[in-house]
Amino acid sequence: MKRTTCLISTLFLLVQTSLVWGFPWNKDFVDQLAQKAQESPAPAEPNSVPIVGGETLPALPADITEEEMDALKDAAATIPNPIPATAESIARGAELYDMTCVVCHGVEGDGEGPVGLKFLTKAPVDLNEEYTQDQADGSLFFTLTRGRALMPFYRDALNVEERWHVINYVKSEFGT
Repeated sequence: MKRTTCLISTLFLLVQTSLVWGFPWNKDFVDQLAQKAQESPAPAEPNSVPIVGGETLPALPADITEEEMDALKDAAATIPNPIPATAESIARGAELYDMTCVVCHGVEGDGEGPVGLKFLTKAPVDLNEEYTQDQADGSLFFTLTRGRALMPFYRDALNVEERWHVINYVKSEFGT
């Protein structure tokens, strides 16, 4: 008798369990639309970082020579600086320089920043020298945007306008 009761109870539980599994709520995760957090239909907030669009640059070949890079930099010399070197622009450039450039180029622009001193093969460019000061603003913009030698590119760290502010600061503060 106990065995029959136990068998009936087990069968009853199995039937109940199979019925519960047949209800729609057990497939909610399988059948629902997949909406990931980054696919939110909410509009982007002001000053948010875009994930598409933005500044596009032509891709450079991986095997580009130094001469080809120099030619591109020389061609960039014709790009005019759209930001006038006002006191506000220079002050903004100083802030940005302190955040992004001072670690390599140093406070005095002499290439003796705390990271720049650790370079073994080549020191960062001295921003006071004629080499930098005589360059057209467009050439400096090219270097900030594309990077050169050991200098990384800053197109992702500084937007277009910020790079021009840094150039105004470098041209006004150093080399005088």
